[in-house]
Amino acid sequence: MGRDYEKEVIGYIMERYPVRTRWFKPEVKQVTKEWSLLDDFQFVPEDAHDFLSDLFGHFEIEHSNFDGRNYFEYEYPFWQKRPSPAPEVKPLTVAMIIESAKAGRWLYD
Repeated sequence: MGRDYEKEVIGYIMERYPVRTRWFKPEVKQVTKEWSLLDDFQFVPEDAHDFLSDLFGHFEIEHSNFDGRNYFEYEYPFWQKRPSPAPEVKPLTVAMIIESAKAGRWLYD
């Protein structure tokens, strides 16, 4: 029987990055593979990169082709011009991480 990557990835995320139902209550939400980093985790780009670096390392996902600009809208300093037109961001879900863990490399972009 092979590894259950879905269970492993979700379990690792639940252990290391729990999302509380309310900030003042100890209950945590159950992560599902449909969760997205922007909507459900509400990560800012810097935190999302730390999260992904941890997962890529832990599950040995080769990610040299990963480009965060496809998934996160970055803040630009007032003196730096924002790209025009603003790049369209794609959803990045837990399912994408699970599938990439199975393959051993980032499958998207």
